[in-house]
Amino acid sequence: MNKKAYTLFITIILLSVFSYVGVLILETKSIQNTNIQNKYLYIQAKNHKEFLKQYIKIINLEGINNLSIEDPIFTIKALINKHGSSYEIDIFVSAKKYDISLHEKVIR
Repeated sequence: MNKKAYTLFITIILLSVFSYVGVLILETKSIQNTNIQNKYLYIQAKNHKEFLKQYIKIINLEGINNLSIEDPIFTIKALINKHGSSYEIDIFVSAKKYDISLHEKVIR
C-alpha cells in the first residue's frame, strides 16, 4: 500500500511539473506569434506611409486639405496645410484593430 502511495505522489508531481512547463512553452509561442504579427503590421504601415509620402510629392496639392486612402486594415490619411509657398503635410498611418500608429511631418 505504501509503494502505491509513493507512485501516485510521484506521478502527480511529474504531471504538475510537465503541465507547468507545457503552459510556459505555449505562452512563449503565443508571445512570439504576437511579436511576428506586430512586426509584419509595422512593416506594412511603414510601406503605406512611404507610398503616401512619394505620392504627395508628385501630385498638385493646390486646394487639397486632406487626403485619405481606403484600406481594410489601416487608416491612411494626410492633413495638408499651406504656409506661404510651401506645404506642411502630416501623414498618419494606424492599424484599425491593433496598437500600431505612425506619423511623419513632411514639408514640401
